[in-house]
Amino acid sequence: MLKQIKYISLLLAGSIALSACEKVIDVKLDNAESQLVIEGNITDQPGQQVVKISKSVPYTENNTYPPLSGAAVTVTDDNGHSWTFSEATPGMYTFPAMKGETGRIYTLKATINNVVYTATSVMPASVGIDFLDVKVFNFEGDDQKQAQVHYKDPAGIANQYRFVMKVNGIQSKQVYTENDRLTDGNEVPSVLFFAGNNDDQDQLKTGDVVDIEMQSIDKNIFLYWYTLSQQSSNGPAGSATPGNPPSNINNKALGYFSAHTVSKKQMTVK
Repeated sequence: MLKQIKYISLLLAGSIALSACEKVIDVKLDNAESQLVIEGNITDQPGQQVVKISKSVPYTENNTYPPLSGAAVTVTDDNGHSWTFSEATPGMYTFPAMKGETGRIYTLKATINNVVYTATSVMPASVGIDFLDVKVFNFEGDDQKQAQVHYKDPAGIANQYRFVMKVNGIQSKQVYTENDRLTDGNEVPSVLFFAGNNDDQDQLKTGDVVDIEMQSIDKNIFLYWYTLSQQSSNGPAGSATPGNPPSNINNKALGYFSAHTVSKKQMTVK
């Protein structure tokens, strides 16, 4: 009998898919040997860029994810530029001053124990948040407040998005993704239903400070986060891969390498 293959490695777990008409992806789970996990991000924000490398642990073990030291990590683009990352702390490889550019193709190369892992990602054009507000829902006479993001989707271009929400500095457990299959060229109001660290913490309260980060991501990275969003309660906040979503990294590594743009806004709930 088939079981689902489950890993808990450190990045986001959760479950809500805001992408309409996407096919549900059924991830097969089972316990297996530890695998390499690479979590790399290149953004259009100037400053430090980070690639994290660790080892996964089977679902039956506790959430201890050993960092992997001693890797050789470089990032190149299709314009002939190259950046060599250094290990700032165990398993954390950084480049101090880099700014990604939209339209460029970025390639990650990580050499670990004489095995070369590579991945590519295209940085899409930036789509920014116009404004944030609160959407009030009424359930059995009780008003519940949720964050709502407003943005303008560019017409005639396939766009994919990931949202990261923090409430009072704590990141929501939900994975938020959507594309423009039904909203191409539209003004889009997108509700991000909050999931706190406590099971009963499922709405915003007056005085809460909400930070939203909107990422414009390529199709492979959308598939990665969308797959995670289909898996409900598969891991703690901050987990990278509660299941085994389709990675854009070769040689059977888990994780992802994402070149994306970033737009951020903050609001206080009234």
